[in-house]
Amino acid sequence: MSDSRAAILDKVRLAVGRQQGDAPAPRPFSSAIALAAAGDLEQHLRERLAVTGVTMECLPGMQALPDALAGYLAWRRLEGPVALAPSLASLDWRDLPVDVGSALPHHTVAVGEAFAGIAATGSLVMLANADNPPRLNFLPEHHLVVLSRSRLLARLEQLWPLLKAHDTQAVHLVTGPSSTADIGGQLLYGAHGPRAVHVLLTP
Repeated sequence: MSDSRAAILDKVRLAVGRQQGDAPAPRPFSSAIALAAAGDLEQHLRERLAVTGVTMECLPGMQALPDALAGYLAWRRLEGPVALAPSLASLDWRDLPVDVGSALPHHTVAVGEAFAGIAATGSLVMLANADNPPRLNFLPEHHLVVLSRSRLLARLEQLWPLLKAHDTQAVHLVTGPSSTADIGGQLLYGAHGPRAVHVLLTP
């Protein structure tokens, strides 16, 4: 190590009150990450989603998605229209008010498909491509996300190798609905994106 680099690191240690050779600083989230890696991924994901304000329901298969969407619209007293990811267009959406493609300002609900889910953080991994336009993640007030159990990962590090085989414009990690407490310290939802996120877990 060069003398100049050693001098800089000594100043940093002094500023944070540490000495050379001190034990590494504690990692407060390491136990939660280890727990997620060792246990039931679905249960850990459910718990982390609840902490971030995301609801989840389990479906018997992809064919149940139209009924799940109809149920969500009734539960929230919404009429649509619904922006639907092209990756889900082949399902029988019957007379539901769906528009296949990117979300537009008049869409109150979007249904997208997650590439993966991270159990340790409750994050949904959304790829930005033609099958899942990125505006689905941010524009409508209600975001329904289809996630396959086979795509549950324990930790974020497991995601990166999987992405190498996929062509994507961007990777968005969605962890809870949009929220802010900038104004008067009061927590508000929907400030910069959806005010509600609902996961539809499929086999």
